[in-house]
Amino acid sequence: DMYHNEHTARTARLAAGGVVALTSRVVTGRLSSGVALVRPPGHHACENRMAGFCFLNSVAIAARQAIRRHGLARVLIVDWDVHHGDGTQAIFEDDPSVLYMSLHRFGHNFFPGTGAAAQVGIRLGA
Repeated sequence: DMYHNEHTARTARLAAGGVVALTSRVVTGRLSSGVALVRPPGHHACENRMAGFCFLNSVAIAARQAIRRHGLARVLIVDWDVHHGDGTQAIFEDDPSVLYMSLHRFGHNFFPGTGAAAQVGIRLGA
């Protein structure tokens, strides 16, 4: 159900790369803050599948890079979108190094159908 063409893979990599580059500049102090407004979005994409018009989970990739490449102990992801970022939650729900906070609409028959207040992580991520 997702439209794509010959430019989609490159565009998704550029979006993810832009978020990683911005994150790196903020973490190293080259920038004091930043906001990444990229398309295609990424918060529905999981580690092993694309979903909800998201091909790569840009923020998840950037968070992992901030931890692995820059040595951060903890990362906060604030996702402000009408839809719950189910992919980002799934990637980090068992990871105590990433706190994922989603501000979204929740209701019956509203995509993606996840993100209830009781969904607060599992095992080490709870």
